[in-house]
Amino acid sequence: MRKLVMAAALAFCALPALAATPKLEPLPEDLRLLSKKGIDAIYSVDIPEAVKNFSAALQKYPEHPYPHFGMAMTKWATLEYLEDESDPKLDKEYAEMTDKAIEVGLAWIKKHPGDANAYLCLGGMYGLRARLAVLQHRWIKAYFDGKKAISNTRMALKIDPELYDAYLGLGMYEYYADTLSGVVKILAKFFLRGDAKHGIELLTTCKEKGYFNALAAKLLLIEIYTTTRSRHGNSGLAVKWSKELRADYPNHPQMHFVEIVSLYEDKQYAESRREAMAYLKAVNDGHPAYRRRYLPRVLTAIGTTYLVEKKYDEAEEYFAKAAATLKEDAAAHPARWGVWAIVRLGNVYDLKGLREKALGYYKEAKAYKDEWGFSESIAGYLKRPFGEMELPGQMPPP
Repeated sequence: MRKLVMAAALAFCALPALAATPKLEPLPEDLRLLSKKGIDAIYSVDIPEAVKNFSAALQKYPEHPYPHFGMAMTKWATLEYLEDESDPKLDKEYAEMTDKAIEVGLAWIKKHPGDANAYLCLGGMYGLRARLAVLQHRWIKAYFDGKKAISNTRMALKIDPELYDAYLGLGMYEYYADTLSGVVKILAKFFLRGDAKHGIELLTTCKEKGYFNALAAKLLLIEIYTTTRSRHGNSGLAVKWSKELRADYPNHPQMHFVEIVSLYEDKQYAESRREAMAYLKAVNDGHPAYRRRYLPRVLTAIGTTYLVEKKYDEAEEYFAKAAATLKEDAAAHPARWGVWAIVRLGNVYDLKGLREKALGYYKEAKAYKDEWGFSESIAGYLKRPFGEMELPGQMPPP
């Protein structure tokens, strides 16, 4: 989820200049309802249901950007939720669908300049495309698509000041433009100005008043509140909200994992591990929602709870199990959590004082094609041993 929301942070807010604000054109009610059902299905990780609703919308409104955006989102959800960002083939399909959706959106707003929802939709599509560029570390591409994302989102709000869903993108911009780090900070120095506190306020408004994006805003705020060593952290509130989401989505592995991470960041390591063990049992028992693909993720999570407690033998055991899944599924594309488990094994051996063995694991992880941006972390560990001062660290891969 963390990377999913970073793309909008790369935007330079340049609002298109118009002589006058166009007259507001409302979104057709049936399109609004079909789109809401589709988005809700995505968050429920019910991809067939999402496709069904967006397909119905596409049949009735083939020229409107919302159905095209929705279909692109279902492809994104498949990559993000079902394949855990670990399928290059889906990257390509998603990129093609997003390009098509943007083309449709630009044609629509040319004929319907007062459709605030269309501008919001177009902004979301540019944001999705920027998101893919962030994953691929194509920073300049991400910057220009992010710029267009925020420009269109601001136009939506200019046309309809009560379109609270637009606060999601603007809140992301304000927060991430103020908290960027690493390579992207170079862009921030010259082009981006943000106010993290104001961004959180905008996201909170979206959570409370948004129609399409209320849940997305809540998840994003949990992400912000569980960012390791963040001055804006609020892990206690994140735990409270994540438990609310578990109550609303009791058989939802993504919401379950949000709770596991929130508990970890709140230093409730034993409770985080207890939930992770329950998650592992659901995977091993063949629960239909808890896919086998999630096995390296939960094994690495369990290992991380032991690592932070300095129970290195137990941590090694679970990291090794997570890494072993890469060999079990050798014909498929590697899972990022499995590769990250190899890095974590290197961390364990550094902490045990076995530097040569640690270096072997770092080199093994480095040998995988870096689809996820692990290279920077691995390069650091190759130069210097991982130390206890770096604990607890974050649970998910960087």
